[in-house]
Order: sequence, then C-alpha cells, then structure tokens
Amino acid sequence: AKQLSLAAQRQRRQSPSGTTRTAPTVLCRCSVRMTVMFAVTTPSCRFVASFRPAATVTAPRGASHTWRVRSRSASAAMPTSPCSKVPLSSLRQRRPRLRLTQPTFPASPPPPLMVHRALEKKDTSYQVGFGSYDAEMDGYVPADVSLATLKKGDKVGEGSFGTVFRASIVEDVEGGEQSREVIIKEYKKNVRGRDWFSFYSDERAICRRLVGCTGVAPFIGVAGSDAYLVWENIGETTLGAVMETGDAASEAALKAAAAAMCMESDTTDAAAFVSVARALCQATRAMHIEGVVHRDIKPDNVLLTSTKAGSPGGGVVLIDLGGAADFDTGQGCSGDEAIFDPVYGAPEQFTRTRKSGIAGGFAGLFGGGKGDAGLTATGAVPTEAFDAFGVGLLLLRLAVPALHPPGAMDRARAALDDAAERVEEEAAGRSVLQEWRAAPGSESCDFALLDKVGAWSLVEGLTQWDPEQRMTLSEALEHPALGK
Repeated sequence: AKQLSLAAQRQRRQSPSGTTRTAPTVLCRCSVRMTVMFAVTTPSCRFVASFRPAATVTAPRGASHTWRVRSRSASAAMPTSPCSKVPLSSLRQRRPRLRLTQPTFPASPPPPLMVHRALEKKDTSYQVGFGSYDAEMDGYVPADVSLATLKKGDKVGEGSFGTVFRASIVEDVEGGEQSREVIIKEYKKNVRGRDWFSFYSDERAICRRLVGCTGVAPFIGVAGSDAYLVWENIGETTLGAVMETGDAASEAALKAAAAAMCMESDTTDAAAFVSVARALCQATRAMHIEGVVHRDIKPDNVLLTSTKAGSPGGGVVLIDLGGAADFDTGQGCSGDEAIFDPVYGAPEQFTRTRKSGIAGGFAGLFGGGKGDAGLTATGAVPTEAFDAFGVGLLLLRLAVPALHPPGAMDRARAALDDAAERVEEEAAGRSVLQEWRAAPGSESCDFALLDKVGAWSLVEGLTQWDPEQRMTLSEALEHPALGK
C-alpha cells in the first residue's frame, strides 16, 4: 500500500495544476491461496483491490495471479466491489485498514464428480442416475434395475471376489406394488492382484452374452451404476452346500440334492445321482455350444434348481462366470491368466512342485503324504476339456460319501496327483483313477454307488489326465449310465 501511495503522489506532482489527474493503474504479481477483496485507505488516496478467478476454487500454493489496483480517483468508475457488492462509500476513510471479504457468487450445481462422491457416501454405490459403464462405448448405458426399486436382503454367501445377497425388486403397478425375488452380487473393492472392476466387467459381459442359455442362471442385468449384478432367484442351494453338511458316513447329500431339484421324496440315491450328473453335463454343454468355457467347475459353482423354480434348463445351472473364456469375443482365452480351483482344475493347467521331507495336509485318502506342494500355471489355452475334467471329479466326490466333508477332496486330489506320477513312471496300462483306487487305504471309500449305476467308466473317462484321451461332455451324455 505504501508503494502504491507513493506512486500516486508522484503522478500528482508530475501533473500540471488545474488539469484532470488520471488515476494510476498498477499491475503487480502476487501469490494467493484464497479468493479475497480488500480496500486500503491512506491519508492521500484510497485503493481497492479485487481478484475474481474463473471458478470458485482455492488456488494452489505458489499459483501466480494478476491483481489490478485502482487509486481513489478511479473509484468512481467502480462504485461497488464486483465480488462482495459492498458500496465503496461505506468503507471508512480516516485511517488505513485492510478488509478481507469472502466473495459470494451465484449458486451453481456442483460438478458431476462431486455429485458422484456424495451419492457414493450415501448408499455405497455409484450414482443412481448413471447406468452401466461400457468400455467399448466409453460411456454409460441405462441401468437395467433402478436402485430406488431394489430392496437388499440377507447375505446368501461370500466368495473371493464378491458377496451374494437376497433381494427384491418392488415396482408400483395398478392397485399396489409388485415384488420380484432376485439374487444380487456385490463385488469386493479390495481384491488383490487385479482391480475389482475388471473382474466385475468380465462377469457382466459373459452374463449378458449368455442371456437365454439354459446352462446358466437367468441374468436380469445391472442395478444402478455398476452397483450389483442381478439374477432371477431360482434357488440358493449349491452342490457344495449339500455335500459339506453331512459326515463321511452320511448319504444325506443326495437326498438334499433331490429335494433342491424338486424331485419326489422317495427318490433313491442312484436316481438322484444320475439326475444331477445328467443335468450338470447338459448345463456345461449348453455353455460350450455358445462358445464359452466356464474354467472353474466346482461344487460351489453348481446351483441346484428345477423348472418349477424358474430354471431355464433343468435341475442344474452354473454360476460365478467371472473367469469364463468366451471364444466369440476372445475374453479370457489367452491363457495368460490361469483361473481354476487346484482341487478340480485340469492337470494340464498347472504343475505341482512338492517339498520333499515335509508331511503336509494332503496325506491320507490313498495318499503317501509326500509333503506340501506349490502350483505353477502352465499357461495352457482354455478348452472344453478343462470343464470336462472338473465335472468328472465333482461326480466322483458326489458318489463317494467319504469325500463329502470339507478338506477331504483336497487330500484326495493330492493323492490322485501321486497316482498320476506313478502311472507315468511305471508306464502302466491303467488310468490314474484305477491306480488311485487300488492304493492302500481304498477300503475307507465306498464306490458302491458308482458301480451300481455303471458310472465308474463315466467318471474315469472324464478324469483322464491326458486331455487328448479325455471323454467329452457330448460323449458323456451318450453314456449308458446317464441314459438318453
């Protein structure tokens, strides 16, 4: 202010007497951290400084802005401050002072990002008004289900990448409300090794591609802005759930499976097994016809249902399609990312390296207890044979009660890998499953059901270690044990 006052005095001294003095205009560079307006009054002149940025945001530290400063004689041209709308005549003139006034601007809606974050804090989802993000379109498409109509219920289950809940879609209709029972899946945002949205978008794309396929659960669409994936609720019982509820001596799993498939109460275990096996092969084959390989066939991904419950096919549909390989679009087909369960995964997908001398948790169930193992993916390109192997091991576990308890199949798979090594070393003419069944300890398992329905050769063919010799699902459906 002192420097500006001296500049004004110099200009007055230089101006001839009787002439109109022109108010000095001074441009100075300042670093500011907030938007301000100030007025300075000195005995000789008064200065008003104002700064109006392009947007109401705080300037970062070190940002340089230009301030225009006018002297008292120029104040007539600016009777009010452009920021605070305060008349300059109201400013006191007797003594110097500095006034900082918070500028007020016309109210304007916040930018989209601020709205997005505000709604995210409110309902832990993306903005309701947006739809599902489509990377190919680089934009949003309308949501299939509005969050305003979706009522979230209890949790059904939880996996590595997401959590599944019961829910209902409540819509206003003439005469009241109409409720529709659905299943929703919310993806976890803290998945390690890969961003959650890539997993989510992969499953969303596969589900949309397979709408109408009889082998998968009926997909409704996306709720909100990629908040949930939504399916018709055609059942909540998986094959893994019915097997792990009993003990090794119980045959309740097949009875529970028959009930979940709405079969007659007097259905025998043999009939229930054949029904599950046939429906599982048909569901997986239906996906293959569409050009999609599931890649993660296991009990927890097999949903037991029925046509009475709204199933598009039969008593079994496959769920959790995030790791599927789509040969029509190329999604998941490179083999660079191996997605499988090491218990049910095809042996050509990985190699197992054992730590010698350490007895691990895989001992027992015909295993020699060679020790714990590490897995290394081979990078094999997904094929339909991947799913056929998973189906074979799943049917083996379903038919043998000793393999039902949690952890039993893990130990059995390690023992099967041991048997595969022995078959390869000895160049024996029998299959890996035959070698495993003949090993010491086989008396702890009951294979009577497989022998009764004639399904041993079916399971043996589907679990061939050599993918070139492995039975296809089309051949399995023609097997005498499953009928025609």
